[in-house]
Amino acid sequence: MITRNYILFAVIVVLLALLSMTILNRGIDNIFDTYGTGGIIAQNKILSSENYDRLVVSRLLGKEGYIEVLDKDANIIYSSNPQKSNKYSVDELEYIPDVFGDTYYSIDAIIKDNVLNGYVIHRYENVGDSENEFMDLTGVIILDKDRNIIYSDVDAEESGITEKEVEYLYGYNDDGSTYIQKYDFVTNNGDERILLIHSTIENGSEALAYRRLFIFAVTVFIVLLIILIIIFVLRMSFVVRRPLNMLEKAMTSYSTPSEKATLSYSGPKELEQIISTFNDMSERLNDSEKKRIQSENEKQKMLADISHDLKTPITVIQGYAKAVSEGLVPQDEEKRYLDTICAKAENLSELINKFYEYSKLEHPEFNLVREKADLCEYFREYLAAKYEELDLQGFDMDIDIPDQIIEYSFDRFQLKRVFENIISNSVKANPQGTTIYAAMKQEDDKIKIYLGDNGVGIADNIRDDIFNPFIVGNESRTSGQGTGLGLAIARLIVESHGGDIRLADDKNGRYKTLFEVVL
Repeated sequence: MITRNYILFAVIVVLLALLSMTILNRGIDNIFDTYGTGGIIAQNKILSSENYDRLVVSRLLGKEGYIEVLDKDANIIYSSNPQKSNKYSVDELEYIPDVFGDTYYSIDAIIKDNVLNGYVIHRYENVGDSENEFMDLTGVIILDKDRNIIYSDVDAEESGITEKEVEYLYGYNDDGSTYIQKYDFVTNNGDERILLIHSTIENGSEALAYRRLFIFAVTVFIVLLIILIIIFVLRMSFVVRRPLNMLEKAMTSYSTPSEKATLSYSGPKELEQIISTFNDMSERLNDSEKKRIQSENEKQKMLADISHDLKTPITVIQGYAKAVSEGLVPQDEEKRYLDTICAKAENLSELINKFYEYSKLEHPEFNLVREKADLCEYFREYLAAKYEELDLQGFDMDIDIPDQIIEYSFDRFQLKRVFENIISNSVKANPQGTTIYAAMKQEDDKIKIYLGDNGVGIADNIRDDIFNPFIVGNESRTSGQGTGLGLAIARLIVESHGGDIRLADDKNGRYKTLFEVVL
């Protein structure tokens, strides 16, 4: 955006400079036409009417400048400076430069060893059309030091030229204070006249006009440049401050992250990206706050569940132990009370161990002890060892493991806990005769492990929360089905391996509960 605006600014500055140059050039042309020779000739109506006294001369030609009007025989019929007593011949007029003439003479002195040996006169004529006009050399005249013609390819009757004619060729009068040009015109009466214009080399009025023109052009450029800068500054300020004000207002009003702030803005793409980034940040903060609140609620629920699960066996242990110690229990019932106390103590120990394992897995410094091995063989060996135990408990097994090598880097101890927790949940939640299902397959670069059963299934009301801590199949926390931490621990272990675990649906409908572990 800044680059684009600076380029636009530079282009407009260049256009302003060109505009100022155009004003300056037109002003120079106007001054040229107004002052000097152009200013005198511009008074052609006065010249044609021969009211020469009405001509503006000194302001246009300078204080030393003046004009003379000659007839066709070179006789002076008017002079704006009567103190000048010049005389001219028809031949001399030939060497005075014509303002709009097609013929132009130049003269160069021939000097050798600091001694004047003669002169060389070149004659040029305008040739070509108005579009491709140029000066062409049409003649050469060579003079000796006394100005006698010793060579000429120009038709001329004289044998030499005068000293005054040499001055005219140089373009100056005899005093050197002015330079002379001639202009032919015709009066209203049809008489031919020759106007000799003696202009000063330095015209104070003309120089002042040029200075004023230059100051005007520079002033116009500076004023327009300042206006342009103000416009660009205001525009940039508006373009930039508008989204910044929106951001500031949104941030100020963003009292709590749970209140998502979404801005709508259309403008330069860089600022749109900033607004889009803010909206994404607001969205992420909002989601993060929701997760934080959810996490806080889960922690509160976890603490309540832990307190409940600890309180229940402790209460039983305290009550039974007190009854035994105070002799309130018949002697034949003491063993049953002591067995109950032992069972509740074991449940309490299991809960504490499970919670310790869960807390350790959630600790930031927890690291897996991974080694690369054949995961198929490892899973096969685990199920082979587990088969006899399940068979004694009255459960069948359906195993589908490919006869291939699938290498993977995993923690043997922790991954075994995943399998143990899932299968132990199936054993606790289902009656004898239930079939435990175990399978593995590889799809592209993913390894998929399936564990499930065809038992009673998982209630719909807890399927979405099955991997959260303290979720058990029976809503009653005194059901004795477990701590509710097994699947939560399994999830942490799988995620530590960079994988994912979910509750899947059996497409064939054989198994009501099916866990899919993707590594």
